Amino acid sequence: MVKWSKICKPKDQGGLGVISSKRMNIALLSKWLWRIALGEGGLWLDIIRAKYLRDQPLVFAQISGGSQFW
Repeated sequence: MVKWSKICKPKDQGGLGVISSKRMNIALLSKWLWRIALGEGGLWLDIIRAKYLRDQPLVFAQISGGSQFW
């Protein structure tokens, strides 16, 4: 067995060069938040605003408890 932290290290440091899923998730979520803040997005942004933001600015959005189906 090999530790996940070793697998995620760059190849030149003895790892396999796999990108950490946690870091990738944070990066992608940050990209979506940036697009929401800029108002870029079209239909998907309209859906997100209607469902989650309820026409409020992003800074006033309520933090939900996760999926209602889980």
